Amino acid sequence: MKGSKMYIQLEFDEINKSPECAVYANNELLYTGQVMNNINVNYETQGSVELAIEFTNKSPRDTLVDSKGIIVEDKNFTLTKITIDYYDLEELVWESNYVANDGNVYPSCLFFGPPGKFIINLENPILPWFVQKTKHKYNGDLPNWEEDYRYYYTACNLLKQI
Repeated sequence: MKGSKMYIQLEFDEINKSPECAVYANNELLYTGQVMNNINVNYETQGSVELAIEFTNKSPRDTLVDSKGIIVEDKNFTLTKITIDYYDLEELVWESNYVANDGNVYPSCLFFGPPGKFIINLENPILPWFVQKTKHKYNGDLPNWEEDYRYYYTACNLLKQI
């Protein structure tokens, strides 16, 4: 389904032992390869988007454990930031799950340790979704989110002109 473009910027840190990932939007592959500090992709759609980041090259031999059962070396990485259309999702990134290949689900997990997939659901265009979710998170109600959206939309467009 075609719609408007989303510019997705992913930031990663603590990248250990050359991990690889695949980035999907609504099951459409957008990137596959080495995890880098920044991965930028575009996706065109309108409406609901399931953004997923899959840890693709983790195996049991990538984790070294000492005689006490403590992990001393491991292939892993951490997602530190998601920006969509230049809007930082900020704390909304925590409204996600990490689904490990063994079936365990870790809510609000940005650490890619076990093989699995990070999943967050959002909407395109992002700004109305962001304003609505943020108001709901802080106020518990949404009576004026449309008015706030118009205000933020106007302010953001003015800032882009500077």
